[in-house]
Amino acid sequence: MTYLELIETPGAVLSAAGALLLALNGRHARWGFVLFLASNAVWGVFGRETGHWRLQAQHLAFSITSLIGIWRWLVQPRLAAAMQLLEQIER
Repeated sequence: MTYLELIETPGAVLSAAGALLLALNGRHARWGFVLFLASNAVWGVFGRETGHWRLQAQHLAFSITSLIGIWRWLVQPRLAAAMQLLEQIER
């Protein structure tokens, strides 16, 4: 098995798992963006190693959307909760 075959499978699995988490829209759906980001990294490497610059460009764009999802669904809620807690402590 080649290096490219070894990274191709995790890229596909991470993509499918991320899509499944988001599609189920359950308690852990937001973690789908983290799986997508990992998948984007794998597919970006795959694209670089195979000389497919369009695949790299696509996954760079997908990485941006994954980062937006992570910010919106994971980081912002935690920041808001921390700010609310600080406001309560200050009172």
